[in-house]
Amino acid sequence: MKLHFSILTVLLLTPLAQLRAAELKLAAVFSDHMVLQSQKTVPVWGWADAGAQVTVEFSGQRKSARADAAGKWSVALDPLKVNSEPGDLTVSSGAGSKNVLHDVLVGEVWLCSGQSNMTMAVGDSADAEQEVAAADHPQIRFFTVPQNPSLSPVSDVKGEWTVCTPQTVRSFSAAAYYFGRKIQSELRVPVGLVHSSVGGTPAEAWTRLGALQKLGDFGERAEKEFAEIASQPETIRQFPSKRSAWEEKHDVKPPAVADAAKGWEDPSLVTTDWKEVTLPSQWGQQGFKSGGVFWVRKEVDLPEAAAGKDFRLSLVWLREQYDTTYWNGVEVGRTPDAPPEFYSSQRACMVPGKLVKPGLNVIAVRIVSATEKAGLWVSGHQLGVPVDDPRTVGDQWLVKQESAFAPLSAEALASRPKPSSLPLRNVSASLHNGMIAPLAPLGIRGVIWYQGESNVPRHAEYRQLLTTLIEDWRAQFKQGDFPFIIQQLVNNGPPPKDATQNRDGWPLVGEAQMQVAGSVPNTGIAVGNEIGSSVTIHPKNKQDVGRRLALVALEKTYGKKIESSGPRYQSMKIEGPAVRVHFTHASGLTAAGGTLRRFAIAGADGKFAWAEARIEGESVVVSSPEVPQPVAVRYAWAANPEGCNLYNGEGLPAAAFRTDDSVERR
Repeated sequence: MKLHFSILTVLLLTPLAQLRAAELKLAAVFSDHMVLQSQKTVPVWGWADAGAQVTVEFSGQRKSARADAAGKWSVALDPLKVNSEPGDLTVSSGAGSKNVLHDVLVGEVWLCSGQSNMTMAVGDSADAEQEVAAADHPQIRFFTVPQNPSLSPVSDVKGEWTVCTPQTVRSFSAAAYYFGRKIQSELRVPVGLVHSSVGGTPAEAWTRLGALQKLGDFGERAEKEFAEIASQPETIRQFPSKRSAWEEKHDVKPPAVADAAKGWEDPSLVTTDWKEVTLPSQWGQQGFKSGGVFWVRKEVDLPEAAAGKDFRLSLVWLREQYDTTYWNGVEVGRTPDAPPEFYSSQRACMVPGKLVKPGLNVIAVRIVSATEKAGLWVSGHQLGVPVDDPRTVGDQWLVKQESAFAPLSAEALASRPKPSSLPLRNVSASLHNGMIAPLAPLGIRGVIWYQGESNVPRHAEYRQLLTTLIEDWRAQFKQGDFPFIIQQLVNNGPPPKDATQNRDGWPLVGEAQMQVAGSVPNTGIAVGNEIGSSVTIHPKNKQDVGRRLALVALEKTYGKKIESSGPRYQSMKIEGPAVRVHFTHASGLTAAGGTLRRFAIAGADGKFAWAEARIEGESVVVSSPEVPQPVAVRYAWAANPEGCNLYNGEGLPAAAFRTDDSVERR
């Protein structure tokens, strides 16, 4: 009894703070296996009990700070020398709590951000199996920030550092990895790569709200997006019942499979009475006068190597409809409802290997569409079927209508319920809040940035927006004008049929990126207008992406005596019926494959024609018999200037350019 009493007395008389260790936590970006930035002050931060004294020890340094009223503490280590030998970083509090980080290196840290082409993993890049097997690089470390859009800034992220091995590299960003691999091999120092990207996202989502509010329209747009997201839960809750009522009223509710259509998914079905069509297209473009129930079928020829293997079948976009997908007669996917993106969502399904056979396989999709303006928006190469070359999968399908709906009036269509389809990841500042703000002020050497595809529809804004993002990130990380290296958009889509067709925003975003790199201090750009693809927006060649970004860093940031740029337009001079174009970075100008391609020339009327072009020293002479009095030249000015082939002696491609500033920009 006395023992019990004495213990109780001690408990009652001991202050609570002494009964438990003070809560001590480091920000998640500090963990075992991390790389600390060399030659710069290194902030280290975390949380503890309010008022707790926290001490950080590393490499002979000992720094202390006291947690503020919210429990936040931060210390700054003095600049560190590069160290490839693992060390321990110790964090302790006066109450006896201690955290020890093991295997900490000191070297070069880069933040790698952007959208899907930065997200694309090593396992999805070219020569993936060989690259993965060879990825034994203990001096390269990875940290991936989980996708976390947020309407307000968050204090921390999740995640941990990992050592680069064949087991860890497969799912890591390919562009970031190939960049880091080149840097590490050239500098022979530890390299840390912090990957924070999300596919399909605009630059404004990565920009701080306060910075956007200084840009006028961007601030107003952000307010509208925040309001839309706030109302979205209620909109989504009401949407299914509203949609169902609208479908009942206008007699477009999805019907059961008609008796006559039963078996239309069967691979052995005789289809002589089906109509052959080319996709992507709308039902109305195929001759149908209204919505209804449609079936589409396609045969695909698979190699022996594909047999028995699971794969992901992608139908890309199916708009305003319900759908059921069959593979060799077996249902493999169904998308009856997907708010908030019901009217515009991507469809995909896993096809189990047991259904996949060598030779002919049959895809069949039953689609219910309220209007003839719906359809199937997928090209053959996008289906994802396991063939050696996706370009061999054609766009020809068979279609047959099971039943038709009565045409809908304009009033009926106007009354159709429309849920909010704005994803949180696309809301202004949302990704900055959840995936950049909590990283600052991590010690980094710089940033590589691969983004811009999602801003093509608003290309005129991109220069100002990207400039603001760069300046604001630098202010938040508090490390001066650190290097910011941009991957210019690579070629994408079908090549132009003529020299006047280039009216989309793709080259204009690329031009804006080039302008930012030329006007914002300590920025650089890597060009890749010949490493993209006509069949996918996600080309697999991320090796050249990473290598060219690294070349810019090695020359501009690390002072290596190398060439990191291909030829850049400098000036032009009209010489009678020809134009002489002068370049910088032009030593050893060459035309890969023989004759220069993708030069165009125009007179005062602004009508461009393909031009003959020849190299003379470090200039190119451009002319066309169709343009006897030229005033302007363009090179590679298209979303996909396929065949552009002007390089310098280092094998780096010339950047796209236009000399015209007043000629139409459509």
